[in-house]
Amino acid sequence: MTDAKQRLMHLIELASTDAPENRRTLAVELCDLLIDWPSHYPAVMREPFEALLEKTVRIIDCETRRALIARLASRHETPVTLLNEFYFDAPEDTRDAIVLRNALMDGVNAATAGHTDEAALVAAARSKSQDQFAQDFANLLGIAPNTADRILHDHSGRALAVACKGAHLGRATFSALAVLSEAGMALDAARERLSSFDSVPLTGAERLLDYWRSHKAA
Repeated sequence: MTDAKQRLMHLIELASTDAPENRRTLAVELCDLLIDWPSHYPAVMREPFEALLEKTVRIIDCETRRALIARLASRHETPVTLLNEFYFDAPEDTRDAIVLRNALMDGVNAATAGHTDEAALVAAARSKSQDQFAQDFANLLGIAPNTADRILHDHSGRALAVACKGAHLGRATFSALAVLSEAGMALDAARERLSSFDSVPLTGAERLLDYWRSHKAA
């Protein structure tokens, strides 16, 4: 137990230094530790290390984030909350797997949210630039503006499908937003983008949207 606590304190000390290189080093060391968990470390000690990694990956570069999710995504012991933090850095097949992991969680229900004004959402998408609309989208769904921006800039439409389905928006609303937020799409790309809504599991979408909402301040 002492060894584990000392290592945690060392990593927290490293996290307290405001230097990009130290943050990257911290994230990589945490990932290494969680993948190759020492047998003499109590299992209960994983949680603080996982929480520290989840916090750290929010403030490191995208290249490092992509490298870490490539290592963590296929491991069954990786917490869903940590996978959710990496959602926008993951390739499309991994994103789908993350949504499915959310759907398969036992005993965890997404928080209920209020009604979203779908007509106002579509009207804003039609009348405003994408940057202006991102703010309205964030406000109406209760998520952070940077999260809304990443959702709307996901060319596959998967993130938008998750957000819309998780908020219980209708397919017609999703289709309107998918077309309006990605003007000039080729026909085949438009069809694939619009079809993504049907393949998203409802419960998985609800839980991922709930994660985005609960981490709005972060």
